[in-house]
Amino acid sequence: KVTVQICTPFHHRAWHPGPKKYIVEGFHYHSLMDIICENVSDPSHHQLFHYEPYKLHWQPPHKAKDVRVYGKLYTSENFLTAHCQLQDSPPEFRCTLPRHIIALMMWLDATRLATFSTAKLWPLYIYMGNESKYMHCQPLVNLCSHAAYFHMLLDALKDFAADNAGNSHLGDDFFTHCHRELFYAQWGILLDNEFIEVYQHGIVSQCYNGITDQLYPHIFTYSADYPEKVLIATIRNMGVCPCPHCLIPKSRVHQIATERDMLQQMFLQCCDTKEWHDKVVAAHRLIYEKQYGVHASQVEELLKSESLNAFSERLSITTFDLFHMLVVDLLHEFELRVWKAIFIHLLRMLDASKKSIVHELDCW
Repeated sequence: KVTVQICTPFHHRAWHPGPKKYIVEGFHYHSLMDIICENVSDPSHHQLFHYEPYKLHWQPPHKAKDVRVYGKLYTSENFLTAHCQLQDSPPEFRCTLPRHIIALMMWLDATRLATFSTAKLWPLYIYMGNESKYMHCQPLVNLCSHAAYFHMLLDALKDFAADNAGNSHLGDDFFTHCHRELFYAQWGILLDNEFIEVYQHGIVSQCYNGITDQLYPHIFTYSADYPEKVLIATIRNMGVCPCPHCLIPKSRVHQIATERDMLQQMFLQCCDTKEWHDKVVAAHRLIYEKQYGVHASQVEELLKSESLNAFSERLSITTFDLFHMLVVDLLHEFELRVWKAIFIHLLRMLDASKKSIVHELDCW
């Protein structure tokens, strides 16, 4: 349990201009390194923990060619590529231990605690991608780790802002920026110096099987709903480019699933590049040093074209690209009411085609 501190930017027309520190108490979290060490040393994980990825193939009957099977992280191409890159890279000084990747899969989703209440929790869950998804979904196996409970901005910030801004109006952009600052400040605590060091150079650990390995944590997936993807991908909510993976503007969204759209996704893919970081740093300097408003035209000129927001975080010093970890999660991508409407429409289509098909579907 720690205190989180953020810098709130007040523009030059405020009563008290310049950056001001704002403190949020009681951020509960569990060290990522502790979670990793507990999992690899836990005897209940040993038999089902895959330290090396592999390709899984299925040979269909009456066919000469087999089929590649996808379904688990440790059989995916990304895991295989990361494993090969690790093995091909030079080892740490005087280290002859076997080197393996610890695959991290993260879920972040705000949860309302009661029907007639505004009380919420914003938990971060972590699974090890070295274990089967069929084991992940069994609650009694206890493979899920609670890593943190994120804070949201409280009404007290409005009083703090009014005391510093005075009669000068602070728009929604200011509070959106503070919300993002708080979100990343909490991630900054989770991604501490120890984790960053181990992410780059690995950690020597004795696993439950008695073998000592050099382990390298790697963040593979991050699952969240769209508002949370907006935060983690540093894009602007309802901005020019709504997708967290590419820079296709809203004016071309109607081309989705076309051949042209697939080409655009390749050429307009979001990348965590130096130019992107330079824009973020320049915008950060305008807001905090020159005391421009978050929505000022000078800041917009830098950020609006790509729907970026002013933040660059800890893992930029590694080869990690945050845009690659954001995965499609149907439980988050589909609103419940939208899914219900689509499902009902599909049932009507089945009923119109052949009434017995609906009964057959119900049997499943």
